[in-house]
Amino acid sequence: MAIANRLWRHWRIKGLVQGALGRLPGGVGLNSTLQRKLGELRNPQANFDAKVGDWQGLMGLLQTAGRASVEGLTLVEVGTGWYPTNPLLFALAGARTCHTYDIVRHLDAAMCERLLAHLESKLPLVCALSGRAADAVDAHYRRMRAARGIHALLRAAGIVYHAPGDASATGLAEGSVDLVFSNSVLEHVEPVLLPSLMGESRRLIGSRGVVLHAVACNDHYAHFDRAISFVNYLRYDDQAWSRWNNPLNYQNRLRAPDFIDAARAAGLEIVHEARAVRAGTLEALAGMRVAQRFAHYAPDDLAATTVNFVAHTPA
Repeated sequence: MAIANRLWRHWRIKGLVQGALGRLPGGVGLNSTLQRKLGELRNPQANFDAKVGDWQGLMGLLQTAGRASVEGLTLVEVGTGWYPTNPLLFALAGARTCHTYDIVRHLDAAMCERLLAHLESKLPLVCALSGRAADAVDAHYRRMRAARGIHALLRAAGIVYHAPGDASATGLAEGSVDLVFSNSVLEHVEPVLLPSLMGESRRLIGSRGVVLHAVACNDHYAHFDRAISFVNYLRYDDQAWSRWNNPLNYQNRLRAPDFIDAARAAGLEIVHEARAVRAGTLEALAGMRVAQRFAHYAPDDLAATTVNFVAHTPA
């Protein structure tokens, strides 16, 4: 197991393995098993805490847009993942309904139950960030814990799970959604699909809602292979990168302005944008030659490893 763990943490080996699994029947399930044994799901408690931290960031972004409360709102999430951390937390914060979309049905019932148990210790945080009364949050949580089975839990939380589902063609009524959001998802969307995704988001929020995205535009292999930087993938041209890119962990390598431009092209107005640069990124860029396809980007655009933004329909 120790040898397998070391091999799994070499980015090239993981890329090749996931690439092979992505072409096999049942490969998605095998990849999930490997993630539990060797990858990010090995330590679910730490992973849960990280996702709760991401939700805190989303709530902070909402507050910058003047939306301090989600009480009674209808939400759409792009990208559910193995467990619906954000939909559950937004439900506890008072959201009425959250439609969550994933192109592959990843949701894991056992992981959802473990997450829900973990969230009990986060109820004071939910109260503090949402402004919702502690007794209301606690009562909602108890209803969720009383639910038997994943389908009952989703109903109790007001979560509608669409998988396989297309967030760029939801079929929901125009102007029926208060918030469209994602967390660490847009960096995995094929560039050709971004315009339709942003266009659908604008249609859904109409004149009253907001769009909120937290984008981790960095080399995801660097999260487990510490031998490379978070901009390592910028050194490869498309042909070379295609050897390591794979359908189970597809990375579009778009930079921060590409996501902002896609939102604006769909007719959305950016009301808040924030970027961050991970430690060591500037030094890594100074010592590497980026591929020609990235040569036109400004240094700051290459260096940004996250970009968070809030947008709405112009008045």
